[in-house]
Amino acid sequence: MARPTEVDLVGGYYDAGDNVKFGLPMAFTVTMMSWSILEYGKQMAASGELKNAMDAVKWGTDYFIKAHPEPDVLYGEVGDGDTDHTCWQRPEDMTTSRQAFRVDPQNPGSDLAGETAAAMAAASMIFRTTYPGYANLLLEHSKQLFEFADKYRGKYDASITVARNYYGSFSGYGDELL
Repeated sequence: MARPTEVDLVGGYYDAGDNVKFGLPMAFTVTMMSWSILEYGKQMAASGELKNAMDAVKWGTDYFIKAHPEPDVLYGEVGDGDTDHTCWQRPEDMTTSRQAFRVDPQNPGSDLAGETAAAMAAASMIFRTTYPGYANLLLEHSKQLFEFADKYRGKYDASITVARNYYGSFSGYGDELL
């Protein structure tokens, strides 16, 4: 099991009305939001919502940058689904565990790292024109994460076992590497 540790992981998105952060569905969500902007950005701009949509993606990617502090490390969960699913209070008042779990060379997570790489690559495309420096930073993280995912292959829920009951890697990591 990936070791719990302390790291500043403020930001990102909570899961389903509680206070746990699961990296795999968060990465998928940011990927899909980015592709939605690429596909429907003109319509979003016409309705005055493009900036809001881009800000929502940036909230996620800013978190992923913090969750990827070195090339072969990615934090994939904050909190514990078992305790968080019984805690229905605002984040400022929560008393549940805030342990952070990561994947690394000894505890691989190709699916998690691959999907996070996809999220950052897709987001880099939406920021390319307006924030090229940020787009380049996202692309750099994306490339590092993909190399990590490919070099140290394994299912993330074998390393972050506390995620298994909520977002298990049922199909493996091949699709995220593809």
